[in-house]
Amino acid sequence: MTNFVFPVMFFLLPLPLILRVVLPRTENRDEDALKVPFFSEMESLTVSRKQALSGGLRVRRILGALIWILLVTAAAGPRWTGEPAKVPTEGRNLMLVLDISGSMEEADFLIQNTPVRRWDAVQAVANAFIKKREGDRVGIVLFGERAYLYAPLTFDLKTVSDLLKEADVGMAGPQTAIGDALGIALKTMADVPAESKVIVLLSDGAANAGRMKPLEAAGLAEKMKVKVYTVGAGSDTVQMNGLFGMMPFSRGDEIDEKTLKEIAQKTGGRYFRAKNTGELLEIYREIDALEPVKNDDVFVRPSKRCFTTRWRRHSV
Repeated sequence: MTNFVFPVMFFLLPLPLILRVVLPRTENRDEDALKVPFFSEMESLTVSRKQALSGGLRVRRILGALIWILLVTAAAGPRWTGEPAKVPTEGRNLMLVLDISGSMEEADFLIQNTPVRRWDAVQAVANAFIKKREGDRVGIVLFGERAYLYAPLTFDLKTVSDLLKEADVGMAGPQTAIGDALGIALKTMADVPAESKVIVLLSDGAANAGRMKPLEAAGLAEKMKVKVYTVGAGSDTVQMNGLFGMMPFSRGDEIDEKTLKEIAQKTGGRYFRAKNTGELLEIYREIDALEPVKNDDVFVRPSKRCFTTRWRRHSV
């Protein structure tokens, strides 16, 4: 859509014609006339030459009028305005802290009735969760024996989702450093302003590596007013060969549910248990409902003028 910053300038278009009518004409044109000694020779020019001169004058008048119109149009400030584009507002900082230790390789989850690794199920559900968080900054910390920031907090959810698809079990070692992972997530969120800071911590084991203890990290989260939701992922049973073929056997206490519950309780979050893909999906839906996206419907409209582009912000 095209509009003008100063449309009042178009009132100047008839100015040359008004001046031509209003200003007085010269009464004696011969007083300041140029004396040409060979005027008689000039009068002998052919009629066709005079017509050519008359036509040239007409062209100059047309060009002059066109130039005046263009000058007035430029002074009016022509501006092209694009369609409104929605931009993310200041929402939550949401960090996913995901376990990729060796035990996540175990295939005790199902997707479409096909056995898959725990990590494959977590990856699929977490990706769906990320795509719904438009308006929030989302980041990822991965941990095994070591913990590291995999994706910094960003509004670019597509990039975070693409990075998560490339992550795999064993990238950070076989053990589980829950405390270090939580500490790195908190460090990332320390200087980022937001009304709400949330961490979703998922693990399928107990802390057996790292320098920081999980409850020490939980104490820091409490001081920083960061809410931590914890998820214990993994089936209670494992399929093993028995006397009558494959039989389910109790797995034992692989997940340190006590610590995960204490972390959640200390920070004002909740603990969830995911024994299968359906439960895992429902947990992320519940977290999504507990921490809804804040969106004030802020839009920007691109505005281009004089070879520069401006962005005008307005609420709808």
